[in-house]
Amino acid sequence: MARKTFRAPTRAAIVDAAIETFAANPGASLAEVAERAGVGRASLHRHFRSRADLLTAIGHQCIDEVDAATRAATQDAGSARERLLNMLQAVIPLGDRYHFLAQETTGDASLQARYEAELQWVTDLVEALRTEGELAADVPSGWVVANIDAQIWLAWSQVAAGNLAPAHAPGLVFRTLLKGLGS
Repeated sequence: MARKTFRAPTRAAIVDAAIETFAANPGASLAEVAERAGVGRASLHRHFRSRADLLTAIGHQCIDEVDAATRAATQDAGSARERLLNMLQAVIPLGDRYHFLAQETTGDASLQARYEAELQWVTDLVEALRTEGELAADVPSGWVVANIDAQIWLAWSQVAAGNLAPAHAPGLVFRTLLKGLGS
């Protein structure tokens, strides 16, 4: 009979368990995360010294997934309007996993830098939308970028709260942005 070997959960398995735990209960404890991951608290703390360290890892994974989804969804888009809609359709469904991050801060500089790089992509998109006549010329770009970012977070939280159907969220955000900010 072959002996079954014990394999310790990986860092990635703990991150996945934390995402599931925090998505269901943003206030969950690290003990709850450890239980879901099937490890003791000491094992969890060997990988993550604190809740902030774990949330930083989750934040990096979120950005990885958002970036990959955005690239895949927008690579063949012909216009900025189409890139915006495709991005929303790809990114908003990720909210079921990451909506809780809206209430969390870690103070991690590398995570903040990556988030700012994402906002730069949105800024470039806003300028393309403006060039195509989709946005009013008198609306500051920073205001539009902040609104796009806020609308994504809002869609994530409203879907998570059961106030908005996941299938309707991207279209509603798209309509809100272009009708409210359109020329």
